[in-house]
Amino acid sequence: MSGQTLEVYVAFGQRRGNDPLHWILLVAPSGSDRCTWYHVTGGPTQGTDYTLMIQANKRVNSLGIASKELIGTIQEKETNKLKSSAQKAGLQQCQRWTCDVIEDLERKRLIVAGTAETYRSRIESSHHEETT
Repeated sequence: MSGQTLEVYVAFGQRRGNDPLHWILLVAPSGSDRCTWYHVTGGPTQGTDYTLMIQANKRVNSLGIASKELIGTIQEKETNKLKSSAQKAGLQQCQRWTCDVIEDLERKRLIVAGTAETYRSRIESSHHEETT
């Protein structure tokens, strides 16, 4: 099992009104219907602090996910490096947090350089950010 390859995706939640899309790093063994979600929830739009969520045994094809894009693969033994990057990134709006984690994974040479920049160009501003 320790030699298993895991696929790393940026997953996009279902659109809710005018809110920015929720972004999730989704990590799954190739061909599996189960995965682990790494994401940040909460924030000013929900009246709570940001919270890091690492949720194992989630469905790859969850109804909460509108689409996903493969950004690379890692070996199962590198999962702790991913978890470390997720915990190290400052808690903030999910799209920015996702880009920060990807950038750290690039530094660790787990994801191809330039991936974070591609996603940074797609960050949506929130109504809350525009009014503060």
